[in-house]
Amino acid sequence: MGWSPVDPRRSRARLRGARFRHRKDTGAVGQQTRRTFSRRRPLGMVASTVLAVGVAAVVAGCSAGQITQTDAHLAAVNGDRGSVGPLRISNAELAFPEGEARHWAAGSDVPLSMSIANNGSAGDELQSITSAVSDDISIEGDKVIAPRKALTVGGSRAVSLGEEDAETGGGELGNATVVLRSIKQDLFPGQTVTVTVTFRDAGPVEMRVPIGAPTYSRTAEAPAEEAAH
Repeated sequence: MGWSPVDPRRSRARLRGARFRHRKDTGAVGQQTRRTFSRRRPLGMVASTVLAVGVAAVVAGCSAGQITQTDAHLAAVNGDRGSVGPLRISNAELAFPEGEARHWAAGSDVPLSMSIANNGSAGDELQSITSAVSDDISIEGDKVIAPRKALTVGGSRAVSLGEEDAETGGGELGNATVVLRSIKQDLFPGQTVTVTVTFRDAGPVEMRVPIGAPTYSRTAEAPAEEAAH
């Protein structure tokens, strides 16, 4: 058999065909791999979702118990304080509701307590207390606050506000009773009431007075099954 020269063009064509088939085969394998991965990936996503939902359910269950226990604790609220001129007011608060209702119903008479210290060199006088929730706020007892002395309203304990506060030794405290009569709306623990306290010389001071803490233990007993959370 005689030798025949190889046509360069045919050689290049065969080479291109081989490369094309190689790329096609490689692409098919990659495509198959991607399809397999795409079919498997949702299973992993479903498993992750189920796990997340399970954890959320457990957390929500325990959280529900914690919320219930929190509701069983009555929040402690500190009285408001303010000042006008040489007068310092502390522990201003409304009495905690009486009875099982746990709120002051409209029409109730609500006692107000506070301590007023006079750090000035001249006496002053409590003239009035006003509020939008009551048209009749009574003040009974002492109204004059002597210089370097204090006035206790509603049995409130005088609290020191600094070294320059009025002396509050035995026999030096005035005593008064203040009551918001026939309130116009229901009042609940956690609410605050705006009142304006006016003095003869120092003038008015506006305060946001909260409902005070109960005199009994503030922590109610939580059910045993809730305490397990």
